[in-house]
Amino acid sequence: MIALALALLAVQGPSPDSLSARAESLLARGNVQGAYKLAKKIVEQRPNDAQAHFLLGRVHFDRPIVGRWAALGEFKKAARLAPHDPAPVYWQMMVGFYLRSDDGDRIARDALLQLFAVTPDYLDAWARFRAVYQSPAIWRRAERALARHGDDPTALEHRAEMWIALGDGRRADSLLARVVAQRPAAVVKTFLLRAEASFLAGNSNAGLAWHDSALAHASDDASEALWDEAWTIATAQESNRYAATPANERQAFFERFWGERDPNLLTRENERLGEHYARRAKARHMYRLLQPQRSEYHSKAAQALADYELRRAQSLLATANRAGGSSEPALVTTRVAALRWGSSALQDSARQSAIRAGLTAQGLVFMRYGRPDRQASCITDLLHPYEIPFCSSHMDQETWLYRTPDGPLSISFWKNEYVLPLSNGQLQSSIVALQTDRTTLPAPLAAQAWSALFRSAELGLTDLYYRTSGDSAAAVVWDTAGQIQPIRASGSELLLLSVPPGLYHLGVDVDSAGKLGRSRRDVRVPFFSAVDLGLSSLVLAPSTALLNREPALRGMPVDLVYPAGTPLASYVEIYGLTPDRFGRSHYTVRYSFEPVRSLVGRLFSSARKVVFEFDRETESSMAFERLVIDPDRLPAGRYRVTVSVTDRTRNVKSESVALEIEIR
Repeated sequence: MIALALALLAVQGPSPDSLSARAESLLARGNVQGAYKLAKKIVEQRPNDAQAHFLLGRVHFDRPIVGRWAALGEFKKAARLAPHDPAPVYWQMMVGFYLRSDDGDRIARDALLQLFAVTPDYLDAWARFRAVYQSPAIWRRAERALARHGDDPTALEHRAEMWIALGDGRRADSLLARVVAQRPAAVVKTFLLRAEASFLAGNSNAGLAWHDSALAHASDDASEALWDEAWTIATAQESNRYAATPANERQAFFERFWGERDPNLLTRENERLGEHYARRAKARHMYRLLQPQRSEYHSKAAQALADYELRRAQSLLATANRAGGSSEPALVTTRVAALRWGSSALQDSARQSAIRAGLTAQGLVFMRYGRPDRQASCITDLLHPYEIPFCSSHMDQETWLYRTPDGPLSISFWKNEYVLPLSNGQLQSSIVALQTDRTTLPAPLAAQAWSALFRSAELGLTDLYYRTSGDSAAAVVWDTAGQIQPIRASGSELLLLSVPPGLYHLGVDVDSAGKLGRSRRDVRVPFFSAVDLGLSSLVLAPSTALLNREPALRGMPVDLVYPAGTPLASYVEIYGLTPDRFGRSHYTVRYSFEPVRSLVGRLFSSARKVVFEFDRETESSMAFERLVIDPDRLPAGRYRVTVSVTDRTRNVKSESVALEIEIR
């Protein structure tokens, strides 16, 4: 009987399951040809077996050159035979991504839409969906496919994303409310979607609240959803800082990230968030990549060809524009070559960022800077206009111009997708625009302000005072190293910030009769040593009596304009004096009032520098230097005022920062 069984087995051959296992093993070892023979044999034996066709499709997929279209056919057969199995549909998508062409993009997109009807969350399918061409019609198809899954929270969330893409925030938020009700644990991505949906629906208060909820759970953001919404406007330093930030510190990182971009420090809400979401919605519709699977984005050979075409276009355009006005051919050639070299790295970076964001280069700039102040087609540079003769529309070339406090930014785009600087000025503008961002919230008020620095009573801190014109003001400093939390002060008069010495990013906003004024700049807060000679800021206030620090600061006018005929009281603190053997410090203080005159004034004015000098002594290493100057000693006019101190024990000199005042 045993011999008979062995004889029958020899006639029948191995079982189909053992053949499948052998084919899988050969495929895993890279023996595609051997796997192909076995898989084909299995399909011949089981023509209606979905798994057999799926296996043959995977083998075809790994065959060199010719296998992808045959693989697609087998995957489609497997999907028809097993309509509820997501794997064959997923692999149809894989074929599409391999082909990368417009056909490949269509194959991948159609497969993904079919897959969403089978399951809403298969492997990385949803992430892959972001890398195919999308339009309102496709968003609606995806939403209908996902709607088959009823109250499945993943399907509901993805449907909400489709309604957000379609601009229907109310519908999206109603779906997300069902998701939150089903999930006991907080999910950052869901909170951010509710924030975006609320802003789209015009409910900014709810949007801010949901965004705050997302920040509160930043340490649990395993999907990095917070960074996914922020990186398109981040600086290189912020990107590096985020990469080095541990999970338990990410809440502080993002609070600072958005806080530094708050365009109105006087309000509780951060208007920049609503602006960011509005730009996302606009960019999604106007500047998304129309052919995200185009080979030139991915193939090295195609990228090299595209780079060559871009360099050629740049040379033609820059030469036509005479590379900055030069008529010397050799100089033009040199400038164009330097421009190509300098813009190569920029173009590579912009291209990769655009692919990651699913946007054109214009979309990247739009996310950071918003709508341009001016734009024109077929003009090389709006600052130095030159019409391009072989350009027909903005689809060929377009220039954007932004007006910023630091000067204009002129940016040239080529073929509606690439940054293509045509001068060194545009190269620098492009670098700035792709590394910084701005708000478009108006701040037309030109407020007056001054600042003053003193050693704090708290060890290791410096007192930073601000006084501004207007009805109310707010000041915030952010540590540029990201080591300490932002420090804030607000009020209607004198503002005080006590901070450790270091480099900070400063924001000061002023409100006057409903009109906003805004200032953003970097400041270095000094360290006032107890042993090295140093001076605080100089304070001048109208007064007939000697004043201490706070009264002097409160009395100093914001515009530094003083009425003639009024005594001036000065106040300055001296640190690091050297006591003698009897414990007394000796110093010389010199006040200098130097007239500030125009050229004509210097020729015809008889005004002279006014100097006051005194020898002083004190019983400590710190002195509070105060003086009242009679009005007859300072005629009306503009003065640059400085105070210098010489420690006579060590013969060391220090000078305070100058003030420019006017007496009239």
